[in-house]
Amino acid sequence: MKRFALVSLSLLAVGCDLQPAPAPAKVDAPVVTVSKQPPTPAPAPVPAEVKLDLKSYDDVLKLIASKKGKLVVVDAWSTYCEPCMREFPGLVALHKKHGDKLACISLCANYAGLDKPEDVAAEPLEFLKAQGATFDNILSTDADTVLYKRLEINTVPSIFIYDRDGKLIKKFEGEPTYAQVEAFLEPLLK
Repeated sequence: MKRFALVSLSLLAVGCDLQPAPAPAKVDAPVVTVSKQPPTPAPAPVPAEVKLDLKSYDDVLKLIASKKGKLVVVDAWSTYCEPCMREFPGLVALHKKHGDKLACISLCANYAGLDKPEDVAAEPLEFLKAQGATFDNILSTDADTVLYKRLEINTVPSIFIYDRDGKLIKKFEGEPTYAQVEAFLEPLLK
């Protein structure tokens, strides 16, 4: 036991005076320079805001006229219309693909003439945000039946194509698809 105690004390004493381990052999390593300032990150793109404006049909016609020089696609739709909701992502995709050559406008017909148009704006705006619809979005302040009469349609969805001078050149009715719209636009976009 005495011997164990002496060995333990010796190890403790020696342990305090241990020499550092020899340095590893020198290896030629590539020279790396470290910049003192971190690189400046590229600014993150600011996502476009999704808005829903309240406008009459006459205001929509003025908006179309303001897009002179571009083809204009107007999608008349409603959140109460299943085919409208199903095809709407096609308008978003069209805008992303050709937004430099054409203007997209969504025209929501949710207002039925009761109360005020702003009272029905929440549901379409929520849908538009979920779709990422960063183009012109309009909630008609004309009641849906008045809007249909002005557009000369019986129901939504309906898609209207205007030329670069603001003249209506094509109307798609009866559950149109964006495949049909793109096929029509293809030669015009060249």
